Amino acid sequence: MTDFLLLYEGGDKAWMLNATPEEIQEVMGQWGAWFEELEKTGNLRSPGSALSPGGALLRVADGAIETDQSLPEVKELIGGYSVIAAESLEAAVELASGVPFLRNNPTGSVVVRPILQM
Repeated sequence: MTDFLLLYEGGDKAWMLNATPEEIQEVMGQWGAWFEELEKTGNLRSPGSALSPGGALLRVADGAIETDQSLPEVKELIGGYSVIAAESLEAAVELASGVPFLRNNPTGSVVVRPILQM
């Protein structure tokens, strides 16, 4: 099996601030059920985590490291990640299609990338 990184892009970054406790509990229950199913089938490597807003972009330019707290180069908000295992990219995409993120974020997307085994 190969490990795959799932990156959750888009979505409402203020959702947790605006959702009711009942809505949060419902969505967390969906995530828990999805992770439980992946764990039962041996496909869950790490549930990962949601990411906090903000951050820095570091790059080498003319020998200096630039830090940009506003992240203007980021076109899509990456809200979180998970790591799964699958026999192929197609199988990983099939597993990722069940992620609650897609049900709860109609404009969101999930990037599925194989992790290089070294």
